[in-house]
Amino acid sequence: ELKSFRRNTIGVIFFGLIFLACQVYEFAHFTNEGLTLSTNTFGSTFYMMTGTHGVHVAIGVFWLLCLYFYSHTGKMDAHESAVDVEVAGLYWHFVDIVWIIIFTAVYLIEYIPGIH
Repeated sequence: ELKSFRRNTIGVIFFGLIFLACQVYEFAHFTNEGLTLSTNTFGSTFYMMTGTHGVHVAIGVFWLLCLYFYSHTGKMDAHESAVDVEVAGLYWHFVDIVWIIIFTAVYLIEYIPGIH
């Protein structure tokens, strides 16, 4: 049970860090191409939406790292820590759902008639 928790938590941390690395790469690339916060409405909206999401991913990764290291202290009991793990999981899933909305709005919708 604890072994499974640790393995899954490390997996989520790993993919969270990959997401953040990709976001840093993308920000650097777009900045080098001339897209900044002050370039236009898209630039400011893009960086604010994806940047805020990235901060929340970083918070989630830190939270999971804390839980992972706590699991190695010998103080983590399955029953006593269940709420802590559940709340962290709910936070992470909320961040995932928000990403689906942001990804759709920023990357998939190219043009909405009437909005220029």
